Amino acid sequence: MKAYFSKRHSVAIREKKLPLTFSKAVRVSIGRILNRSSVWGGFDGEYNQTFEQAEEALKTFYGLETLHAFGANDKRVPADFEQMVVRGYPSEVLDGIEAWFDQKPREGDECESELNDLFAMNQSPWRIVNGESILVDSAYLYQEVQARTVRLLKEGHAFGALDEFQSAIQDFQTGEHKDAIVKAHKSVESVMKVALQTSEHLTFGQLLSQLIGSGIIPEYYEEFLKHFEKVALGAVKERNLPARGHGQGAAIVQVPRPLAEFAVNLAGSINLFIIECWLDKRRAQRKQNPEEHGYEDVPF
Repeated sequence: MKAYFSKRHSVAIREKKLPLTFSKAVRVSIGRILNRSSVWGGFDGEYNQTFEQAEEALKTFYGLETLHAFGANDKRVPADFEQMVVRGYPSEVLDGIEAWFDQKPREGDECESELNDLFAMNQSPWRIVNGESILVDSAYLYQEVQARTVRLLKEGHAFGALDEFQSAIQDFQTGEHKDAIVKAHKSVESVMKVALQTSEHLTFGQLLSQLIGSGIIPEYYEEFLKHFEKVALGAVKERNLPARGHGQGAAIVQVPRPLAEFAVNLAGSINLFIIECWLDKRRAQRKQNPEEHGYEDVPF
């Protein structure tokens, strides 16, 4: 069973660390966009199959016989999928959106774009990326790094790297800065493996050497990528120095938020660069020898 938004961020929601609020107008628009992009069925196409499937998925996820939303006098009453989106808790709105995308409707990509336009127009900090709810900390972080990285990782079938990068984003959003940096670093290693078409257990340095040797990226980027690894690993290995009033020994330091944001942004930019270089090389090879370059499964 997939863990939807409220389960992934249960602690942050409970501690009120996330900006969770949607106006009535935005909720209605969300419902209309999802409704319009759904798959319809029945004898005369009279019922929304995607809504019905998403509702069943949410019932299983919540462990409930029926969904609920706020009715008259602000009391929780039984509700269907669309009613929950319009009158449910804000976290239920995002759960509902994710459950809808989890049914893999035919117009999912177009719906995702339309929902993000809606959020942007209403100054909402939330976006939908690859069917999951993402908190936008800055326009640059979403538009120039996260969204393009996710799109290209999907295009290159780099699903392991995609999962690690999205996990890094989620950890950063909920204040798990050290974990965010570790996962951002792992996502870069996974992207390197995708570009090299290998599942071998190789160090970052070995992957980098092979990447340069393959001609996917120019040699003069080697030092830059080595510095990224130092930034990422150095941040999570940092220790306090002994000082007056403290005992001997090393204590783990909390990673500052700006450093974590920098590392995640940098990992996204590096992922973009490597995956774009690899896809460009692969497209060029297919143009030169189309009969020799059919679809190839990536090993992760």
